[in-house]
Amino acid sequence: MPFITLPIYEGVGITLVVIASALVGARCFVNYQASHGKLSAHDYLSVVGLIFLIITYAVNDIIIRTISVPPPFDLPFLFRLAIIIIILVQGTLWFTKAPILFLYLQLFGVNRWLRYISWATLVVAGLIYIAGLIFTLVMCPTDKVTFAAYQTCAHANTLTGVISGFVSIIVDAIIFLLPIPIIFRLQLETSKKIGLSVAFLSGILGIAASIVALYYKYLALFGDGTQLIAPIFFFTIEAFVAIAVGCAPAIRSFWRRYISKPATLSNPGSGYQGSGYSHVLSNRSKPPRNIPISEWERSDEHINSGIPRRGPSESSHKGLVDPISP
Repeated sequence: MPFITLPIYEGVGITLVVIASALVGARCFVNYQASHGKLSAHDYLSVVGLIFLIITYAVNDIIIRTISVPPPFDLPFLFRLAIIIIILVQGTLWFTKAPILFLYLQLFGVNRWLRYISWATLVVAGLIYIAGLIFTLVMCPTDKVTFAAYQTCAHANTLTGVISGFVSIIVDAIIFLLPIPIIFRLQLETSKKIGLSVAFLSGILGIAASIVALYYKYLALFGDGTQLIAPIFFFTIEAFVAIAVGCAPAIRSFWRRYISKPATLSNPGSGYQGSGYSHVLSNRSKPPRNIPISEWERSDEHINSGIPRRGPSESSHKGLVDPISP
């Protein structure tokens, strides 16, 4: 196990929690401004994911402090913590990654195959996390408070973490791959495609974080239930990266609108004005006829009402361009 002490865990963890809070706050601010005082489902889910991350970090800190003292341990307290933390961990995994898929549903939901894959990923991952939670609760009976019983409970908890970690890697891979074909099919200039790719393909960081976290969870399987600081530490990083990846497109928009302030913002006829995740196509990037327009391509139209619609008319393609509710 790497040499990770409690001060390191607390210092890094608090820093990541603060950064995650700032990212989610910026995300909600950008989308609230762009949607005239409304937030989408993925925004609310990102807030829930942040709350899960904060509570999970705090409970894990208590666990580390409890097992850091010399034996005998407070076994009844550890049992209660084991039950609480598995609920929090499974919830953190789902609620930190779900906002990304709900965002895909909103932006690219006109693609039927993406809707099917996104919903299947959300449902299957959720069911596996719930199954792991039930398994751990069964293996942690509170009527047998002995160190051997705690070891069994901790092993079940860690095994559930390994299985959930493997599922998490698959989810991260899906999140990474889903937008690639859509981004490169959009009728955008190459520079804009690169910008969108950087925002969305940051999901590769999620894969790396999940792999590292899974590795240390697997090593913890062969301990006695007290070598938990490394897997807990890297799980916190994994959850933070998931939140950061989900906020990446909004942070890109926040940076362009409020920090870099490109010249296009001062031009009322330019292609970038308001929406947190959107780009109006320029005259040179007008989509060909009969190609569905995604929410991404048209989501600035409610702000740039003076700009002529580009692409098929709303009456002839109403079924294709209506927003898809997550």
